[in-house]
Amino acid sequence: MWIATCAAVVAAGSCAAELRPAPFAVGFAVGVPSRLPVDWTGSFSLLTAEVLLSPNLTFVLDVGTYPASFPDLVEASGSLLVKGWLGAACLFGGGGVTGRWSRAGSRWVGLSHLNLRCGFQIWFVDALAFQLQLRTVEALPLEWTLAPEISLGLLVALGRGRPAAPVVDGATLWILVGLGVAAMIAFLPRS
Repeated sequence: MWIATCAAVVAAGSCAAELRPAPFAVGFAVGVPSRLPVDWTGSFSLLTAEVLLSPNLTFVLDVGTYPASFPDLVEASGSLLVKGWLGAACLFGGGGVTGRWSRAGSRWVGLSHLNLRCGFQIWFVDALAFQLQLRTVEALPLEWTLAPEISLGLLVALGRGRPAAPVVDGATLWILVGLGVAAMIAFLPRS
C-alpha cells in the first residue's frame, strides 16, 4: 500500500510543474503464466528499473522471484526495448539476457536464459505509467518452447517519462511489427 501512496504523491507532484525528461523510471509488476485458470503458485513478482536512453530506446533491469520458490530461486535480467509512441501510450518489444540462480544444497547455481518481451505502457501523467507485458524466458541453448507470462505493473519516472508533445511514431511501430512477426516465425512448430 505504501508503494501505491508514494507513486500517487510523485504523480501528483509531476502535474504541478513542468518536468525535465526522466533519466530512469522504477516500478514493480506481478506476472502469471498465460493459461486459465490462473496459476497463482507460478506467479512472478519483480522490481524493475528502466533507463530511458531516448524516447524510442530503453534499457530495462529486472530483479524478481517466484514467490512459491522464494528464497531458493532468484532471477535478474537486462533487456533492450524499442518503443513506438501513440500519444501518451507506447507499444514496446525487445529482449535480453536473464540469469536464474537457484539454491542447490548449500551452493547457488546460475543458468543463463534469453528473454523476449512485448507490451503496452500508458502514461497517465508525465511521471506515472501502467504497463501490460508479455514475456517468455527461453533456456540456452535455444529450443523455442514459448511459455509466456502476462504481467501488470506500475512505473514511476523521476521526471517526464513520455514525450513532451503527443507523438505518433509510425516508423518505429513498423519495426515493432517486424520484430513481432520474426518472433512468431521463431516459435512456429518444427516438423
